[in-house]
Amino acid sequence: MSSSSRRAETSDPSAPLVLHVDILLLSALGVFTLFALPRAAIRLTRLSEWSRGLLFYSSAGPRRDRSPDADPPSDGGSRKSSVSVRAVNASLKPETTGTSCGSGTPPKHLRSWSAAFPGLSWLLGMQIRPGYSVGRLVLIYAYIGVILYAGLFHSNPFTNPARAGMVSVSQVPVVIVLGTKNNIVGTLVGQGYERLNYLHRAVGRMVILAINVHAISLLYDLVSAGRWSLVVTVPYLTWGLVALVCMDVLFLFSLNTFRQMFYHVFYVTHVIASILMMAAACMHSPEAQPYVLAAVGIYGLDRILRMVKTRVATARLRVIPELGMVHIEIPHINAGWRAGQHLRLKVLSLGMGIWGWTEPHPFTIASVSKSPRGDGLVLMCKKAGDWTTRLYSLAHKGMDGESASGKRVTVLIDGPYGGPGNTVLSSFSGAMIVAGGSGITYALSTVEELLETRAAGSSRARMVELVWSIQNHSALFPMVPLFSSYIERARSAAVTLQISVFYTRAQTEDLMQSLQILPPGLDLLPGRPHFERLLHDVVDRTTELCAESHENPSGVLVGACGPISLTEHAGKVVRNLDRQTFKKVGGVELQEENFAW
Repeated sequence: MSSSSRRAETSDPSAPLVLHVDILLLSALGVFTLFALPRAAIRLTRLSEWSRGLLFYSSAGPRRDRSPDADPPSDGGSRKSSVSVRAVNASLKPETTGTSCGSGTPPKHLRSWSAAFPGLSWLLGMQIRPGYSVGRLVLIYAYIGVILYAGLFHSNPFTNPARAGMVSVSQVPVVIVLGTKNNIVGTLVGQGYERLNYLHRAVGRMVILAINVHAISLLYDLVSAGRWSLVVTVPYLTWGLVALVCMDVLFLFSLNTFRQMFYHVFYVTHVIASILMMAAACMHSPEAQPYVLAAVGIYGLDRILRMVKTRVATARLRVIPELGMVHIEIPHINAGWRAGQHLRLKVLSLGMGIWGWTEPHPFTIASVSKSPRGDGLVLMCKKAGDWTTRLYSLAHKGMDGESASGKRVTVLIDGPYGGPGNTVLSSFSGAMIVAGGSGITYALSTVEELLETRAAGSSRARMVELVWSIQNHSALFPMVPLFSSYIERARSAAVTLQISVFYTRAQTEDLMQSLQILPPGLDLLPGRPHFERLLHDVVDRTTELCAESHENPSGVLVGACGPISLTEHAGKVVRNLDRQTFKKVGGVELQEENFAW
């Protein structure tokens, strides 16, 4: 029984069919790559884009004339507010000199497919459930259909278990490549790994389904014949059982609830079970070896690239009480990323707990690369869980015990990752950047990059609106100096910048007195932002400014970062924008950044 079963599996003619399915999937990837190619070519015609967003490094340039241990300037006011203002000002110091527009060349703008075909974009962008649009579900169900075809075409899974086994192992490289941080598929289609996680999960579930169908069929035959003992006495069957257990462990520990509550356990079991599963699959069937070797090669390449992209540096931690955040500055790393990108951070301090110093956490970068003001890499980490609470406590202890520059710690950063892909932010005539809560980090880097490129003469942006939704108006206190500096720099760079901050909790009159006087261009408003009206205002103002300068508008970018409810609302507003308004500004394009692991 054992030798005949093994010969049936290894000589199964289904192998060519499975190979053809893999070729079909590669062809589909090629089609999506061709769709992304025009924008990639336009972006890469600028030599500076070849090195941006790949590696962190230190670039020689102007530095702030400030001692690391010097007291940051105080803006007065209450003690609580002045401490927070100093925390932000320490690394994002407003410029004292004007910035004139440079002599650079604005980038070419190529409309995205969503802007070129707004009707199709409206349909594919409809949200069926949080995180899943019609377009995403079409891709998932198309993939499921292809895999079902491979498993069921002229085959009964209960009489030909080898087919299901071949299908499952053939998709292992696909699961691995979609789960890597340095994602080959994402690079080809111009998307970050975090935007492909839904495909990683969908493919993984199909692999688990296929391997369980394969195992159930074989085990049923063995149990029916009273030969269950062969599973533990015949080596290749034993290794098959090991692979099955590993795959089911991967599934159970990756369930959404468990992953969010015990991410560290999920990560460790994911790595260990994946390695054991691939080794067991090779021992179970020789035909699995080419697929497993391909998966090992992909995973190994990702680990090598992550080591190359990893930096160890000294960071300064400060608390921003009004925001419930820790401000992290790494002054000696000041270049190598694009606005909207994120990194994975480890704080190498025992103050993070016994295991906390080993945990990597993703954070969006809040500063601009190669800032003329000499800023380093800046993160703003909100206190939202156990790890970030320990980080907040660590930073708070350093406020009194060390110099005024903040608590010094050693950090390990891995990145940068994600970001706008092949989209060139500075190629748009206007932008509306929407942020919710700690999503302001994405907004800060994006707005600052638009201002810097405009000042250098290498941006088309003429109108920028920053919309920030917060719960308590006091969160605006530490950001006023920074927002004021943005407005001043926008004025000198010939950019119309409007910053609208909306707070959702009612406040007493005494609390509101401190924010009665705000600089022109910075508004504090009660309630939730009305995205429809705001977007129409941005489109109208962008069109007017382009007409005044005798330019054709090159579209408006809507960037949204925050809770899924906020980003999906922003996406719905963009999709429902009337076609006349859409066309007169050259199209409206959406970029979403959600809070997620």
